[in-house]
Amino acid sequence: MAKTVAASGETHRDRETLTTTVDTPVRFNVQTSWLPLFVAGLVTFCNLFLAYSAESPTRLPVDASDLDVLPGFHVQRLYLTPLEQGSWVSMAFDPEGRLTVSQERGGLYRITPSPQGNPTIPTQVEKLDVKLDPAHGLLYAFDSLYAVSHGIQRLQDTNGDDQFDSVRQLMEIDGAKEHGQHAILLGPEQKWLYLIAGNQTYLPDSLTMKRALSTAPSKHHSPPRPQGWVMRVNPEGQHSELLCIGLRNAYDMALNEAGEFFTFDSDNEGYMNLPWYRPTNVYHLVSGADFGWRQGPDTLQAYHPDNPPPLLEVGPGSPTGMVFGTNSEFPARYQQAMFAGDWSYGRIYAIHLQPAGASFRAQQELFISGRPLAVTDLCIGPDGAMYFITGGRGTQSALYRVSWNGGKIPDFHKESETTPTERKVNAAAAFQARTKRRQLEEFHGRKDPEAVETAWPHLLSEDRALRYAARVAIEHQDVDQWETLALSETRPQALLEAMIALARQGGPQLRSQIVKKLSHLDWDELETSQRLALLRAYEITFQRMGTPQDHSASAISAQLDSHYPHRNSDINRELVKLLISLNSSNLVERTITVLKQTPSAMRQIHFLHQLDRLEIQWQEDVKQRLINILDLEVIRDTGQRKYTDVSELIDSLLQTIGVSESTEPTLPARQLVQEWSLEDLLPLVTPEQLQAADLQHGQTVFRQAQCHSCHRIGSTGGVLGPNLTGLAGRFQPRDVLESMIDPDKVVSDQYRTTVFFLTNGKQVTGQIVNLEPGEIQIRLDPLRPFPRVSFPENEIEDIQLSKVSLMPKGLLNYLEKDEILDLMSYLLQGR
Repeated sequence: MAKTVAASGETHRDRETLTTTVDTPVRFNVQTSWLPLFVAGLVTFCNLFLAYSAESPTRLPVDASDLDVLPGFHVQRLYLTPLEQGSWVSMAFDPEGRLTVSQERGGLYRITPSPQGNPTIPTQVEKLDVKLDPAHGLLYAFDSLYAVSHGIQRLQDTNGDDQFDSVRQLMEIDGAKEHGQHAILLGPEQKWLYLIAGNQTYLPDSLTMKRALSTAPSKHHSPPRPQGWVMRVNPEGQHSELLCIGLRNAYDMALNEAGEFFTFDSDNEGYMNLPWYRPTNVYHLVSGADFGWRQGPDTLQAYHPDNPPPLLEVGPGSPTGMVFGTNSEFPARYQQAMFAGDWSYGRIYAIHLQPAGASFRAQQELFISGRPLAVTDLCIGPDGAMYFITGGRGTQSALYRVSWNGGKIPDFHKESETTPTERKVNAAAAFQARTKRRQLEEFHGRKDPEAVETAWPHLLSEDRALRYAARVAIEHQDVDQWETLALSETRPQALLEAMIALARQGGPQLRSQIVKKLSHLDWDELETSQRLALLRAYEITFQRMGTPQDHSASAISAQLDSHYPHRNSDINRELVKLLISLNSSNLVERTITVLKQTPSAMRQIHFLHQLDRLEIQWQEDVKQRLINILDLEVIRDTGQRKYTDVSELIDSLLQTIGVSESTEPTLPARQLVQEWSLEDLLPLVTPEQLQAADLQHGQTVFRQAQCHSCHRIGSTGGVLGPNLTGLAGRFQPRDVLESMIDPDKVVSDQYRTTVFFLTNGKQVTGQIVNLEPGEIQIRLDPLRPFPRVSFPENEIEDIQLSKVSLMPKGLLNYLEKDEILDLMSYLLQGR
């Protein structure tokens, strides 16, 4: 077929119109409202269709030349598996510099990679003569190969024939395959093995210490079963300690030079657009942590003080292997980076960590991407190169090597530029803070008469990680040792931490005393984080000790009632839960006001879910007002999915307010205002005007324009596009405006769409979202993540990454100047 070049400059084959295999149009819909389109033109670095890439047995892994990699790095594909060698899911280097890989259905292979610079010596692969069920984690340590398979297996070569003749189970663990036990690492102290497991894995009965605590059970509350967790075990398996809980399904961990562990945790696609959805996150794995995953509405929010927040929200994906570049021959920046694989979207990220008190902060950089590139594991080899394998779910595997070829180090935006002296001072302060945190962690999991006295002063720390470690240390001690100290505390920050500890571990007889201490706090004197901590302390108290009905309830209402609605969306989210429990008055009208201003349909579902608790008869005029406020299309689409509990919830909420399939808002359609140019709008976004703009209205425009469907600001919104939190720290107002007016000017590789050329002459543009044997599912519309089309993979003739943004131009033309200014102010948070 001949090729033609579109006016945009993108090369296309001569094809029929863009249709699916069922002849359904798949073009981005631009003929109706401006609202669904506006989200597409929001930010210059955003193309809203993510390039999800996966493999199937009928499609070979991509050649290295087809991968996108940062400048200066070189990728080689060293080996492509024949079908009989199966699909590879984990690997480790042995002491001789050879790789051992685990086959998805069981068994091990040994690989001797082709030497760098000598391609005449091919990569050698041999099957090891050992019977082993599938292993998601492999580690060479203590003259053994440890394999994570139905627990921990220890393989040894006892007769020196270079084969494993001894296989011994050190620990039995019950857990499902893909959400079961995963990676195993050697700890920094060189005497512990660290194991990470997914949320369908049960804790072994043989645990000898629990450093992570759940809330104590009570007649009102049963603590949740620990979800994804990390434990450590000694080399012989006799002693084991639970370190942290509350992950969803993290596949791997990585250890940095400072001896700190990190993980890349998965999201749950089925919860997308729901208030308790959380994207894939990078976490700092610290002792005693509960990261808050609860498989539903009880999942903790990042701002809740009783769970450590993520260092980085990445977005949707399927996290797999991880490794630090510590022993690589990469430039210094990438030796210090953490590399993390994403199976679904065919990516390897470089995560750049910076010390921040006793923990860290992080930024992501796209290191390698491919279509397909189903990354399963990563290692740094003894030659200083990175090695990674692809595979999983029956797909054909390949082994790749990444090396540094020299040249200019790729540019990477940093949050702040500091001088060498400042960096040295910051590093010293961070080292001291981490040392304090580790000292506090020594009290986790054991009783110690010095724990309370040592930890209590740190409840006042400005460092959230230190406060957390201190509170956990205190909770591990008998409550009667610190109850009086907690109830006599008067300093707001320490009081809040103490009351959270008492609410989590104390007896129900303490409820009135906890409420008295909390209700005496002056709301106006508290910072936002402290207000959220106050509300969380009340929530835990209500959950474990019951909702007060006497004068205690009146005291709480007097403290909180007048602050709802609040300008802060997170505070509104927490306030409505408590005020409904306290039977506060006029909540429907007040919540309608909040619904008008709330920044996302995700958050709207939360308020509907809470209003449903009122069990009232809805008047027709109130129903119609709600219908005009709600993003019905997004909410309905959230219920159109295969997850029964989600669809039943949405159906129930909509039925409560009388919404049927034919119900539509009665609002007038937006009309064209003007074809705005950059010169027209630049005078709007001066610092003075941005500061004086209406942030609340900008938040409303953000939701009404469907921006929230793909973008996240703070703790709410979608994840298919870039997270816009802290946008002002990365881009100037001109950059943001220009991206809306000319969306094709810059399109990030991370957010490009994929074009599939089919053998029948048709062309489909979209995002791969699921893979079944021989079949691919594609999402066509980022604003509707669950309607999808499927077609056989063997009908794909070619796959290309689009160079053109799908964002239509002129989307700002439906907004008045004051609306554009308010939206910009919200995006840049007043600048």
